Amino acid sequence: MSITIDYLSKHIQDADYGELCKQIYYVTDHLTVDYPKHKDWFFNKHLNDIGKDREVVFIKFHNNICGVAFLKKTINEKKICTFYVAEYSRKHGIGGQLLEECFNYLDTKTPLISMPKYKVQYFLYYVYKYGWKITQILPGYYNNENDEVVFNGELN
Repeated sequence: MSITIDYLSKHIQDADYGELCKQIYYVTDHLTVDYPKHKDWFFNKHLNDIGKDREVVFIKFHNNICGVAFLKKTINEKKICTFYVAEYSRKHGIGGQLLEECFNYLDTKTPLISMPKYKVQYFLYYVYKYGWKITQILPGYYNNENDEVVFNGELN
């Protein structure tokens, strides 16, 4: 398998940086169902702090972006803001590789991470493997349809 792991901050000076950002966002565009402000947050907040306290780790398989993680690392917070692996790439170890890269960047195996309650089932393997603890359940935090389940910390 031709898999590469990369960091967006390494490409800030590239001529096609804007196009790469759009490609990365496109992989997660459907998340607006659960996070209505996802697009605005990504382009107007997260990208502005790349190389400072935010990062995007992405995995390419045969030159196609198939997994992304949007990370935040400050003195007080080590957070996986977004974690997604394309359906066609699941069950091939890509999610595990991406998660390990997140741990390396954040310097912890118990980062703050949250997800809609209905998605917890997809992360149970990692919850048990790394001893993640549910620390909050927030009804209607991002939308009125789902409770947000928080692991390893608290959302501000």
